[in-house]
Amino acid sequence: MTFLIIGLIMVVIGVIFLRRSIKAHDKEGKIGSIGLIMAGVIVMLFFGIFYRMLTIYGP
Repeated sequence: MTFLIIGLIMVVIGVIFLRRSIKAHDKEGKIGSIGLIMAGVIVMLFFGIFYRMLTIYGP
């Protein structure tokens, strides 16, 4: 459950920084924010959902 929360926090922070970098026309900020959003989604998918499915339904 903690990985889902950490991933969600990463996605929210990435979206906030992406909006700020778009307003400031900052290319490096856009790339970093998109990377943070992608990392948050990966954390939620691989470590959150799949781990939960294994613990609930078994191997």
